[in-house]
Amino acid sequence: MTGLLHGITVLELGQVIAGTYAGTILADLGAEVIKIEPLSGDANRNPGIAPLASESAIHLFMNRNKKSVSLDLKSPEGHDLFCRLAEQAAIVIDNFRPGVLTRLGIDHQQLTKRNPGIVTVSVTGFGEYGPQRDRPAFDLAVQAFAGYLHVTGDPDGPPARMGIPLADLSAGVFACISALAGLAGRLLHGEGAHADVAMLDCLVSLLSYDALDHLNTGRQVTRQGTAHAHMVPWQASATRNGYLVIAVREDKFWRRLCDAIGLPRLKADPRTATNPARVANRELVTGLLRERFARRDTGEWLRILSENDIPAAPVNDLPAVFADEQVTARGLVRTYHHPVIGDVRYPANPPQFDGWAPASAPAPQLGEHTEQVLLRRLGMRPEQIADLARRGVVRVRGSSAAPAGPSSPAPGPPAGPAGTAPTPPPGA
Repeated sequence: MTGLLHGITVLELGQVIAGTYAGTILADLGAEVIKIEPLSGDANRNPGIAPLASESAIHLFMNRNKKSVSLDLKSPEGHDLFCRLAEQAAIVIDNFRPGVLTRLGIDHQQLTKRNPGIVTVSVTGFGEYGPQRDRPAFDLAVQAFAGYLHVTGDPDGPPARMGIPLADLSAGVFACISALAGLAGRLLHGEGAHADVAMLDCLVSLLSYDALDHLNTGRQVTRQGTAHAHMVPWQASATRNGYLVIAVREDKFWRRLCDAIGLPRLKADPRTATNPARVANRELVTGLLRERFARRDTGEWLRILSENDIPAAPVNDLPAVFADEQVTARGLVRTYHHPVIGDVRYPANPPQFDGWAPASAPAPQLGEHTEQVLLRRLGMRPEQIADLARRGVVRVRGSSAAPAGPSSPAPGPPAGPAGTAPTPPPGA
């Protein structure tokens, strides 16, 4: 079986996370994602960040299932090679700062002259227009700018960042959605499209109903720790040997909880009988729960809560997550074999389609597929590629071509990739 997107070609000019995660999702689903890297490589290859053996865990995760073509976009020949590849591509994804692709002559307007149906997606920190468009953007800065640090953490503590790079990852998800929407739009309307995806916009959108409430009432969203501003109890509680969470969204669950923890009188107490009353008497409720849950171990409480059909969960660390039988049953850990460091296990892409198998190929070495792609897609001869490598236009690794010349820098700092087949028609 092949991936659902087999036959779709993506050129990815992504760097680190925000511009690469969209390509990762598309590659997992079967698209041929050709990662266009500078001669020095994507910055996410830096083994000094999240090191795993001689590689970076960021690179090993973000670049799986992709092909690496390394070339100098600033050189006339490298620019021409990219444009010829873009003529055969369906999608181009980048995350350079606004204006970089225009200066390089490969923005949407220029690429549509060679491929009218091209779909381009640009991921930036603050968008392609507006007074902050040129502001440097990394995940932490965008989380802070979008209000996330203000609403995350303990009520009496300092601001806290999300434990994952949410601005980067959400931009990757929305960039993937944009790319697929562009393809659907081309199918329906016959034209390509350009998507402007800002990390800031993604996080502001994900503020969702809290933002709607604030915009219409002026109410502030404040730090609640694990608690919920509008529901009680909805939080983590300490047990005798750890923590668990309960999520009592409806009063029927509250009544079950009162019976389960041996406090049935609270079902009729006017201070605790309804959710508005519990919100008004938050400290009373949480104090009673704190005293009760401290009496037993987490496992025992989870058994009792499950028997009473009360929404609850353990506060897992990562070893517990990946040892869980549900995670195992869902196949959420996959493995590929890396030629240098051996087997690499990673969390799987969530979508599962009947009859379609996800791809599982290793993150490539820098320039590993340069010769293969130029031979197959552009009909070049090995000696031509070897000459380009000697002159520092391309970088080739793991092939008969000559080694690359001196590395050149990436064309600009970042804003914070269809199965092998004969050369496809334009826009495939």
